[in-house]
Amino acid sequence: MEDPRSGNGRRPERGPSARLRAVWPHLTASAVSGLLLYLSFPPFDLGPAAFVALVPLLVAVGRAPGYVTAAVCGWLALLVAGLGGFAWLASVAVPGWLGLALYVSLYGALAALSIRWMREHLPAAWPATAACAWVALELVRAELGPGFPWLFIGYTQYRATWLVQTAALGGVYAVGFVVFLTNAALAAVAERMSALRRAEGLGPGACRAAILGVAVLGLACVGGAVACRRVEMRQGPRVGVVQQNIPRLMSEIFDPDKTAADYYRERRDEVQLCAQLTARMRERGLDLAVWPESTAPVPLDLPPAAFAIPEERRLHGQTMGYLRELGEDMGCHFLIGAPSYVSREAARSLLYGVSATPQFANSAVFLSPGGQVLDRYDKMRLVPFGEYVPGRALLPFLAALTPIPREITPGRQEVIFTLPDGAGTRFGALVCYEDVFPDLCIEFRRRGAQFLVNLTDEGWYLIAGELRQHLAMAVFRAVETRTTVVRCANTGISCFIDPRGEVYAALKPWTQGTLSAPVRLSDRVTPYVRFGDAFAVACLMLTIAAPGLRLALRREGRTPHCR
Repeated sequence: MEDPRSGNGRRPERGPSARLRAVWPHLTASAVSGLLLYLSFPPFDLGPAAFVALVPLLVAVGRAPGYVTAAVCGWLALLVAGLGGFAWLASVAVPGWLGLALYVSLYGALAALSIRWMREHLPAAWPATAACAWVALELVRAELGPGFPWLFIGYTQYRATWLVQTAALGGVYAVGFVVFLTNAALAAVAERMSALRRAEGLGPGACRAAILGVAVLGLACVGGAVACRRVEMRQGPRVGVVQQNIPRLMSEIFDPDKTAADYYRERRDEVQLCAQLTARMRERGLDLAVWPESTAPVPLDLPPAAFAIPEERRLHGQTMGYLRELGEDMGCHFLIGAPSYVSREAARSLLYGVSATPQFANSAVFLSPGGQVLDRYDKMRLVPFGEYVPGRALLPFLAALTPIPREITPGRQEVIFTLPDGAGTRFGALVCYEDVFPDLCIEFRRRGAQFLVNLTDEGWYLIAGELRQHLAMAVFRAVETRTTVVRCANTGISCFIDPRGEVYAALKPWTQGTLSAPVRLSDRVTPYVRFGDAFAVACLMLTIAAPGLRLALRREGRTPHCR
């Protein structure tokens, strides 16, 4: 007896193995997308691959047998990309690496669900609306909780100078929109290629998608080329940076056999090394010399009598002695990464869940040539599980996930430093990974900063990738704010990035040396500085409003189809 649902007399296969065979092509395509996306980012830097990386995923999401499979496809793609892209974190904490990749992959599942819905319910406009959904989810990832705006698809284009200028309008989100829209247009064309064999042509929907993708990409590149030519720059103060190249090995830092004397000796040697490197720049006419994050071992804005431990008192005296000697010899100001004591009132316990006892801040200290502390900026954006434990007050067991001996207290506000260089040039400091947050950088610009200095120590990350990924994000901050970004990094990449996003001076990573150059100043104020994430918020609002738009079209009897 033949099954009436089968045309060959055999019953259709059922069970887990049959379902797996049905979804296997979609999962494979999604994994390929994840791999291509990973290769698009540093350290491989295959930026052009980003324009096709998501095509297999988008096709798989469209052809998946249901929403669950579509969500799994999106989850798998970003899991593969995250495992590769965040591999540098494994040298510090393997659970953190895996946890971060899994967290980011959840946004891939949400993106796939959104894309699948838009393909079914707004088919004529799905490439554009799907691009909005992708940008919206990147915005949510940047703003939700502590935020982690790493590996956004727009960052793959940091070396495409013309295209990056789009960031002056809408930040990295605008560049990501262009990249995703190009992928969606190619996916729409790829899905209709089979129609050629049936002599049906590409269909009007696929043609519209292709035209839209090419037009937006072309407009972004042409507009960026014009914008580059219109950025007027003048020479500002000369800044010198030190790159001491001292790896921070977890096995050595938490070595149970290491004594306090060993620790103080290492810190004393590091300060001496930075002073020696700075002295090499005495003939370069510096206005400002910069040492990386946490180079000074003790707070610099306290008198010697404030230190109860003799070794710390000696370290303070040695550090200040070096700075006074260098200042008298070179006549320059200093920006030094150092810890600072803060009061209980400085702790924003509601936001970060830190305790209300006096703690340290991770600071950038501004000193005169005579060694007088003029001002300091305390880092505001702390590293989760590296400088504080999110939700520790509610879930105390989370403290076991991090080896940090104490939490850092976040700063309360941006601080603008002024160089007495005749022009009164103003600048802001960004500590550690703060330059990955666009909103913080544009707030410095709004407060009058004419250039930005990033003091960071990335000696913890021994696996390739993190140093250049961080550089890629700094390129975007320079374009978004039209300010030079000076990077001073322990193990690299120390460099100068001009307001067009071009690196015009740099040291190689994992090398020891110094770098100096005049800062390039621009008075242009970008739309992104004026309006912030308005473009990304508009994408979010459009994504939220999509079901309402679909309902309105149904009521009018206009159900668009895409072919």
